[in-house]
Amino acid sequence: MVPNFVPLYAVVIVLFSLLYFSFASIPFLFVRLDIPEVAQLFRGLFNAYFRMVAVTALVVTAAFAASGRPGFMAGMLLLAAGALVLRRGTLARIDAQQHACQAGDDRAMRRLRMVHWGSMTANFLVVASVCSGVPYIL
Repeated sequence: MVPNFVPLYAVVIVLFSLLYFSFASIPFLFVRLDIPEVAQLFRGLFNAYFRMVAVTALVVTAAFAASGRPGFMAGMLLLAAGALVLRRGTLARIDAQQHACQAGDDRAMRRLRMVHWGSMTANFLVVASVCSGVPYIL
């Protein structure tokens, strides 16, 4: 068995990766996403976010497995799997909308903004669910 503070610190690491996206995605609300450099940074943010969440969630899964907490372990494993699955779909949607925007589709920018807002909302819900489980870890 590992000490009780190890899973708590592990959850803090996951929360850091989730909150990083929350703060890093805000500046993209104030710039046009059809500028090539901004579009590249935007896609890179999502790519890094999903990978970072998957890796940190897998580390936390191992911490919960070592501490004998299968419920939390399953939750973090689900978060890691979800990040890996959603990464492919979200990046494909971003690429499709960026290509449509470059081709002259006027509605593509709105759809790209909807991907952005939807991702920020989903991230907020994940942060809230992870935070709501913290009292049960102690």
